[in-house]
Amino acid sequence: MSSAPDDRTPPASSPDEEAALAALAPRFLAALQLKAAGRLDEAEDILREILRSEPRLPEPHLELARILLDTDRLDQAEAHAREGLAHLEAGGQWTEDLPAQVVTALAHALLAEVLRRRADEDDVVFGDPDTFRALLEESRAHFEKAAALDPDDSYSSYHAFFLGDPAGAGQVLPGDAGEPSDDADDDGD
Repeated sequence: MSSAPDDRTPPASSPDEEAALAALAPRFLAALQLKAAGRLDEAEDILREILRSEPRLPEPHLELARILLDTDRLDQAEAHAREGLAHLEAGGQWTEDLPAQVVTALAHALLAEVLRRRADEDDVVFGDPDTFRALLEESRAHFEKAAALDPDDSYSSYHAFFLGDPAGAGQVLPGDAGEPSDDADDDGD
């Protein structure tokens, strides 16, 4: 018994679909150039156009998530990071410029950063401690996965280490790089 493909199934590769994807590539590159030039609104518009044409492409989701993260629209950034990661994990990588494990590592690191930043928000810090811990734990897990997929990713390795284990997540404060407080050095003098 076969199951029907879901929304995350990679785009089919019929000649017509290949041509449609090839037509999107220059738009994607233009969006990347606009993003690099700081023209984020224009880059965002192009990425959204691409996703309206083909919502199963992970890379536009990830680039859009980065723009949304950089402009503090964390809920939208999280949704696009999760969507891009899901498509990658379903085998839907579009570009061939980087190895699949590196692109997937970047997606995990991006989602981890979004979650870490959400944990920094006042309503989370001063809200439900379980929500705070859950965000930190999921962030740490994604940083660990990114570091495992791409051993050269020192940023993810750093954050996975300093976010610590879930049992100590309540001890990690937003913005804290894992350094001991002044009280920890107090030897009674």
